[in-house]
Amino acid sequence: MRGSRVRTTKNTRLHKAGEGDTMFIKKIAIAATLALAANMAPVHAETTLLFNVFVPRSNNFHKVAEQWANDVKTATNGEVIINFTAGNMAPPPEQLEAVKSGVFDIAFIANIFLKNKAPLLQATMLPWLVNKSENASVALWNIYKQHIEPKAPFPDAHLLTLFHWEGGHVASITDTAINSIDELKSRKMWALPGPPADTLKTLGMSPVATPAIQVGEMVSRKIVSGYTGIAPEIARDFKAGSYTKSITRFPRSITSTSFSVFINKDKWNALSQKNKDAISSVSGEHFAAMAGAASNREMQAALDEMTKHGVKVVQADPKFYEALQAAATPQFDAMREEGKRLGVDIDAMLADFIQKSDALN
Repeated sequence: MRGSRVRTTKNTRLHKAGEGDTMFIKKIAIAATLALAANMAPVHAETTLLFNVFVPRSNNFHKVAEQWANDVKTATNGEVIINFTAGNMAPPPEQLEAVKSGVFDIAFIANIFLKNKAPLLQATMLPWLVNKSENASVALWNIYKQHIEPKAPFPDAHLLTLFHWEGGHVASITDTAINSIDELKSRKMWALPGPPADTLKTLGMSPVATPAIQVGEMVSRKIVSGYTGIAPEIARDFKAGSYTKSITRFPRSITSTSFSVFINKDKWNALSQKNKDAISSVSGEHFAAMAGAASNREMQAALDEMTKHGVKVVQADPKFYEALQAAATPQFDAMREEGKRLGVDIDAMLADFIQKSDALN
């Protein structure tokens, strides 16, 4: 009997030990199953897009584009990643064509290069419309959505935003400021091609009109004695700042270059609606304001630097300003005709642009 009790107790212990081992194994199996299920949960595919920024690394737009890329990553919960090309991959006038053909996915372009494809985007670059790049950028996006897109939507790509850089005034590289029509007409002037050069031509002048990158050469060689159409930071970057003696500033600039930022249509259409909405929420007006504000800060820093080195800032004589406004009339007439062709009231659109821009001051 005693031996039987011993064997029974031993068997009971072995049985209980076996139950414990079984429970332990079950727990491991459950844990493994849960881990496997977690690993097999749906994973959102990451979309990577390539952004080409053609301006030099020193230009403030690089930081703006990088901030927007971070905004996109956050808005899409990391599902859309914006990478940047190591260097510029296409000439500035060919950015839209390169995106259309898939060389890279996203780019920006000065709208002066889209005169034929997007004629109405030339309107806010006409003289005497822009007084601050941030305000003008937001206003431009709004009038595009309200006035331009319904009649002449952006061509060949999906438009993400529009923005303005700070505008140009009139600078002298002699000791005499340019603050009258007579003084202006007595000079050989460099002018940015487009509205500034056209304004001087209407006055009967023959400006030297070349890309902005050449302005430093023109003033250093004394080919010209003044320049117009570029903001102080551009004059500084292209080596004209150190030759500048005075800047005559107007209530609004003689021109302000505007830009478009866009993405390849196929890449855009391949995104989920959720991610399209997320990207749009940090593009449009948000992106426009960032880019315009960055340009304004850079302009002010360059102007402060120039004044510290002796450059005088002169407020334009009202009669001088009025005469230059009158000289721009043919450009507005031509734009009105373009508007009629496309069914857009240019006067109403530009009045709306100025009202929206001024309301942000």
